[in-house]
Amino acid sequence: MQEIKDKIISRTNYVSKDLAIIIPTKDRPKEVGRLLQSIKELDCEVGRVIVVASGQDISDVVIEFSKILPVEYYSSESGQIKQRNKGISLLNDSTKLVATIDDDMFFYKTAVLEMIKFWNSIEPDTAGVGFNVVNKPSHRHTWLMGLFGVSVPEPGRVLKSGTNTSICNVKQNIRSEWLNGGATVWRQDILKNHPHREIISRWAMYEDMIFSYPIGLVHPLYICATATIKTEDVQLAKESPKLSRYRGRTNFLWGIYFVQINPQLSIAQFYYKKFLEILVFLIKSLFRQEFHRFYLVMGMLSGFFLSLNCIIRKQNTIELIEAKT
Repeated sequence: MQEIKDKIISRTNYVSKDLAIIIPTKDRPKEVGRLLQSIKELDCEVGRVIVVASGQDISDVVIEFSKILPVEYYSSESGQIKQRNKGISLLNDSTKLVATIDDDMFFYKTAVLEMIKFWNSIEPDTAGVGFNVVNKPSHRHTWLMGLFGVSVPEPGRVLKSGTNTSICNVKQNIRSEWLNGGATVWRQDILKNHPHREIISRWAMYEDMIFSYPIGLVHPLYICATATIKTEDVQLAKESPKLSRYRGRTNFLWGIYFVQINPQLSIAQFYYKKFLEILVFLIKSLFRQEFHRFYLVMGMLSGFFLSLNCIIRKQNTIELIEAKT
């Protein structure tokens, strides 16, 4: 009974100015300008907007908004996690909630107000709430995927294999087991008490889950369906065979590392799921002539043998992930 009373007493009535938005970025002035414009057009005011940039100096883009937004500009070494951590270190007690936002996102007008309303309706010990990225595919589950044990009907789940189901374009508010690091609002104390280690890698697809999944085992995590946001993917150059092999290898090593550091997940299930994925990619590469998938498979097989060596030696794959080749 006392615990319930304490939770009621500790509930915070958040307002939009309790929110700081941290934007890590590198060499994307156009995207940052678009994101700041969407913050300007919100139907409420936020407390701070912190842009942490590496690479190209884009201070001129940010300064254009300084008269209409509480925006700050800082330079940093490269690395999204390094930049995000620098932004977090600049926060003070005036900030209760922190939105970590990728530079290719932009807000709908009501997104932040809906997010604040949602925070005021949920459990006080909630750690984070994700925005609803509405122009990305929602979770798709089929009976065949369920039969093979590689999917479940619910969005926002993390399977024993370490596979996560989508949290984009949800139709209603959901409880989730993981959150997108580039479209989420966290309590500041959660970020301060759970420092995010930077792993040096050109392609870091599991970082969001490495950070959010363990937190979700202790605190509630949600996606707010009405807090809508969009992303505009930056067009990349055509992928070379070398890059495809690198991505396949790194994907495999990231995945096994994530499973290794979370003992409730299953290494055997991870290998089973990856075996099925390799088969599917091989079939597509042959019958659809999607040859980049063939090179991706070659990289995944490389990751398989490298990770198996680590498993036998009872080591994790972090050094392999951080290797430059």
